[in-house]
Amino acid sequence: MSKNAFYEQVGVAMTCRSYEEYEKMFDLNLERFKGGKVLDVAAGASSFTTSAYHKGYDAYAVDPLYNLSVEEMRKHGEEEIQEASRKLKKGARTLLWDSYKTLEEHDKIRGDSFSLFMEQYTQNEKEQRFFHGALPHLPFSDHTFSLLLCNHFLFLYEEQFNFQFHVKAMKEMIRVTKKGGEIRIYPLVGFNHEIYPYLNNLIETLENDYVEIKLLPTTFRFMPKATEMLVIYKK
Repeated sequence: MSKNAFYEQVGVAMTCRSYEEYEKMFDLNLERFKGGKVLDVAAGASSFTTSAYHKGYDAYAVDPLYNLSVEEMRKHGEEEIQEASRKLKKGARTLLWDSYKTLEEHDKIRGDSFSLFMEQYTQNEKEQRFFHGALPHLPFSDHTFSLLLCNHFLFLYEEQFNFQFHVKAMKEMIRVTKKGGEIRIYPLVGFNHEIYPYLNNLIETLENDYVEIKLLPTTFRFMPKATEMLVIYKK
């Protein structure tokens, strides 16, 4: 991890966020995608898929951690939440607290989201909502999903995953997106709080007659420069 990073991270952390956080991060109105399938990519232990499913949406999640047993997942999640809280406390002054107010509120959201996720994860054999897989290779057919969401993975780990990985990962997400569908990615910054340095190159590489890419504002505020999401439209 770079000496300039504001958050100490080795390896990829487990994502654990709530449906309400997704609404803010992705300026999300799922009603637009009611008739299609929704996929949370690199979802970790976030409760978005569970909440969306309970609200009547056809939502799924994919993550490399989904080969863990229920007990392994529970242990890993509890440890990750504690570790994340420790790191955030250390770097609290570098962050904006508009969306959480306090570290205690942040931790409570994490705990509640993890509990909700675990309720559904224990039933996965029955419901088949969680799939084991990792970018840049997803275990789905072409043109499957109307909406893909990916938070706190791409761009955030730009020191661990190079430009070519990002190109391959995003092409893979485009592959499994239906024509007329969307991909939304947040944040566009790394752990050093700076915008991904190759963002313009990435957009130029990916845009063509079948793909349009825009940067759109979000209302989520935590990392100071993370005020936008990247949206890919598949024509």
